[in-house]
Amino acid sequence: MDPHALIALSQAWTDSIGLIFTWVILLPVVATICVIVSIISGRGDKAVDDERAGRWGRKPPPGRE
Repeated sequence: MDPHALIALSQAWTDSIGLIFTWVILLPVVATICVIVSIISGRGDKAVDDERAGRWGRKPPPGRE
């Protein structure tokens, strides 16, 4: 086998492994982290809103006091 072909084959495998890592592992992890951060942030915002309920003329819905 030609040494240049072996290097090209090695580069192709390296590129393939990099792409598989990026699309199959890295992007889903980043997306999952973004979803988790937004859920935690939403829960915190809701807690603050629940604390401030009734201020500025807003009343909580009936049965939720």
